[in-house]
Amino acid sequence: MKRALEACMPTTIHRCCIWHIMKKIPSKLNGYKGHAEIEQEMSEVVWNSHSKDSFDRNWNEFLLNFGLVDNKWLSDLYEDRHIWVPIYLDHHFWTGMRSTQRISML
Repeated sequence: MKRALEACMPTTIHRCCIWHIMKKIPSKLNGYKGHAEIEQEMSEVVWNSHSKDSFDRNWNEFLLNFGLVDNKWLSDLYEDRHIWVPIYLDHHFWTGMRSTQRISML
């Protein structure tokens, strides 16, 4: 879907829902020792990095500390950080929408 949106609407800025990403942490990282601590630390890195440089530095330190450097899901998330990490999206106007808003199905 991401590629289709980019192809059809190349000048539109798209972002992923951070709520959905954060909800996947337990299922994606549950097999790791200390997965609750991993979830907490990842949340800290994502929400409390105050610049792009600090996010990159904190993310790399997080991966090294927990032995997650080779985790494909986390690598893919890092590659797409510009469409879900708050510090990478703060310079865009979103008309009051947040990436944490969920769609409710009627």
